Amino acid sequence: MIKKIEMNKRLTVLAVCVFFFTAGVVSAQRLISLQPARTIELALQNNEAVKKAEKVLERTQANLRVSKAVYLPQVGLTSEYQRQKDGDIDERDYLTRAQMSVLFAQFGEIPDGLDAAQEEVRKSEIEYEHARKKIVYDVRNLWNNIILTQEEIKERRAIEVELNKKLEGTKLKQAEKRIPFLSRLNTELELLEQQLALNELQRRLDVDTAELISLTGLDPLAQVVLSQPLPDDDVTLEAAVELALTNNLDLRDLRGDIVRQERLAAETIWNRLPELSAEARYKDLHVLLEQHQQNRTWDAKALYDPIILDRERDVSSIFETSPRAQDGWEVRFNLNIPLYDGKKTENLRSVEFAELERLQLEYVEKTKSIRVEVRRDYRAVANAKERVEIEEKRVRIFGQRLRTIERVLTEITVEIPGYRGSTFDDAFQAQAQFTEAQRVFYRARRDYAQAKEKLRETMQWIE
Repeated sequence: MIKKIEMNKRLTVLAVCVFFFTAGVVSAQRLISLQPARTIELALQNNEAVKKAEKVLERTQANLRVSKAVYLPQVGLTSEYQRQKDGDIDERDYLTRAQMSVLFAQFGEIPDGLDAAQEEVRKSEIEYEHARKKIVYDVRNLWNNIILTQEEIKERRAIEVELNKKLEGTKLKQAEKRIPFLSRLNTELELLEQQLALNELQRRLDVDTAELISLTGLDPLAQVVLSQPLPDDDVTLEAAVELALTNNLDLRDLRGDIVRQERLAAETIWNRLPELSAEARYKDLHVLLEQHQQNRTWDAKALYDPIILDRERDVSSIFETSPRAQDGWEVRFNLNIPLYDGKKTENLRSVEFAELERLQLEYVEKTKSIRVEVRRDYRAVANAKERVEIEEKRVRIFGQRLRTIERVLTEITVEIPGYRGSTFDDAFQAQAQFTEAQRVFYRARRDYAQAKEKLRETMQWIE
């Protein structure tokens, strides 16, 4: 009796240990319920492709700020020191000036460096949006795949239960010699087909779930449960076309190219203007107008460079080459009027306007292509929906036909018009047709979901 009590205590302790160990494993694999909006939000926050595109955008924006630094005030300090000894005479000399300048106006073309930096920012913004939209499409496709796989597993599980019951009854009838052995084999084959499909679906579900977890950046050990299927989009064909034209990033890129090309075509007029430079000085304050020949740009800049630390030098010294302070005022003006440039400006203008017209034609061509593509994908959704309805009806027909043939073969007293003389070959053929009809139906459901997502991608709609 004492040994029995001691044994029960040990078993109780072992059970408690197993309980806590199991609870620790379950807690390590956290169960997370996901909703579509939250899943997309996590993917946009954590996905590496989106983060890389964001860093490229940050880099180009920083490069643009570097290019624009010349438009901000520039402050500096210049110092010089020299020393001379001639016999017993030791001369020291030093001078320090502060330099403060600001570019307060600029005329002419946009400098090439600034233009290139602006274009890099614009292109990187579009690439960033491309990365964001691609992740949304990937998440939505995975979401549909997982939901449809789970639904198919649930439906096939129910069929498997019915087939197991049917197989047990078939075994009893076969043991009692009421039906032939082939009838039992046919039922076993049907059950094996369902079990194979279930195993394939379970493996597919595991891979899709792992990919979804990877996209969202969740813990790889987490177990996720999808809360609901994605809602259907209630959008008309006209609205779909308008959404595509509004959201399409290629059109947005072309619009940016056209705006830039219009500016480049207009800037060719600056080649006809005179070359001009000027300077006005009063004491230490300068106002400069300088022209850069490479960019055809005129910069108006103010410069103030007062002396803040000075020691007089000997006027007779050989080192005295310029006055220490600037007094009075000074004005300088230079003008060069081009009379004939060999039609260079005219030809440049023709080049830029030809490129502008090409971009405008490309924009029109792209718009037409998008309209047709949206219409094609919109009709494809309707076709896929009708196909699902047809295949669903086909499954019911072949399933009913299979059950009727089996009933005629297993119940001798049953006679159904149209099924007299049915053989086991008919049963095998009906079973194969039913299995194929199931496969086509589930494939049609996936095609329908993919067609809807394809239309969304064509519209570039991520809301």
